[in-house]
Amino acid sequence: MPKNALRSSGAWSSAGDDAEAERRTLQCVEAYRHLGIVLQGLGRLAEAANAYREALRRRADLISCNNLGIVLQQTGDDDGALAVQIQAVRLWPECAEAHNNLGTSLRRAGRHEDAMAAYRRALELRPTYADAHLNVGIALQEAGRTREARAEVEQAIVDSPAHAQAWYLLSDLKTFTPDDPDIARLEALQREDRPANERSHLAFALGKALMDCGAPDLAFKNLEIGNRIKRSTFSYSVEADTAQMSRIAETFGTECLRRFGGAGVASDLPVFILGMPRSGTSLVEQILASHPAVAGAGELPVLSEVVGHGFVPEDWRTLDEARIRTGLRDMGEHYLRRMAPLGAGRRRLTDKSMGIFRYAGLIHLMLPGARFIHCRRDPVDTCFSCYTKNFSGEQFFAYDLHELGTFHRAHAELMAHWHNVMPAECVLAVDYEALVDDLEGQARRLVAFCGLEWDAACLDFHRTQRRVATASVNQVRRPIYRSSVGRWQAYERHLGPLLAALGPR
Repeated sequence: MPKNALRSSGAWSSAGDDAEAERRTLQCVEAYRHLGIVLQGLGRLAEAANAYREALRRRADLISCNNLGIVLQQTGDDDGALAVQIQAVRLWPECAEAHNNLGTSLRRAGRHEDAMAAYRRALELRPTYADAHLNVGIALQEAGRTREARAEVEQAIVDSPAHAQAWYLLSDLKTFTPDDPDIARLEALQREDRPANERSHLAFALGKALMDCGAPDLAFKNLEIGNRIKRSTFSYSVEADTAQMSRIAETFGTECLRRFGGAGVASDLPVFILGMPRSGTSLVEQILASHPAVAGAGELPVLSEVVGHGFVPEDWRTLDEARIRTGLRDMGEHYLRRMAPLGAGRRRLTDKSMGIFRYAGLIHLMLPGARFIHCRRDPVDTCFSCYTKNFSGEQFFAYDLHELGTFHRAHAELMAHWHNVMPAECVLAVDYEALVDDLEGQARRLVAFCGLEWDAACLDFHRTQRRVATASVNQVRRPIYRSSVGRWQAYERHLGPLLAALGPR
């Protein structure tokens, strides 16, 4: 065979091997990407993230990159999500989805102007992108620009008439009347076959609309549908949850707090606002954040990062005293290092992350100068208000009336424990009903508890320009009102399992 024929044959073989290797790489990337999508749909987020990482390890892939960022957001790894989505925008600068997802990570990181720029860039690339219009609406709602927020959400519905999340947000941004044509549109959408998360959003939206219209029986029927669907999408044991609260109380008793007192970092910067969802925590934070010496941090994942999602009280029984003391100091320093810049030089910084009530004893040890404000509200009003909301966070106890009541009772018992074992000067209880009846008197109590001089700006809390990213975002933009007190009574006939679980009042 001629020499050039041998060379030609070898070249053909090399090209064929390269093509085969490329084909196998693409197949592998596609397999891992589809595996990630399936695991994500099942709620197995850690496994989904690993599948997407395996896809990306083999080849830069837009879908895997975007989905990995979304999964990391869902698991609370906001820093990881932001890094992934910055990379996605660099690799695919003309992809509207990449800019939209980046905007959400930036908004969660508190970089609101950058987030809005990312959303606007997504809309430049795709003007009828409903998700981007919705996210602009969310950002505007958090900033208190309600009218502009509603316009963006309505545009999202124009672009995508069946967008269930947009309908849910719109229901929170408006007050319905019986002749509102949107009620008929929601009813029609609810009759269609849709994924569970969409049906849940639509049922909660229709329930809110019918509550506005003074139709409690129909409203509750839809709220019950929305809650039942949402509850079917995750696994949760209220018994395990309440048992953990009992173990926390056993571990962090009087002797533990006495033994390790002073081991943490002395700082009077943090003010922790704790209580059940819908108990007035956002209102209390808004009042305090209206004071010129107070910065309101809202709900951030920093505390969870510090104490760890897997905090187990029994761990303390296996550690020696020196390690515990070192750990308390390290956790206090870590928390202050992350949070102090948000204070911008102010005397006090509020933190109302929802898991605080579990960790109050631990926080007291790692930050002995911190103050705790315990927000309380009528238990039935609190739980019923939770039942009307499709929370974006992991409030797993909120979608079943029996579980709601059981959780609330355990929450109240743990809070009573903290009041008993922590120094009285560290913990202040504030009742929502007292706040509504006597705003100035209660606001003065709050300010004095934080060691600050009175400032009348606290009475105009609804005018304070700050971002609020909680389920109560619209309520804190209004002057004080009484219409939420006793609201549950119109729905009493439907609340038997809740009332039984709560026990005697």
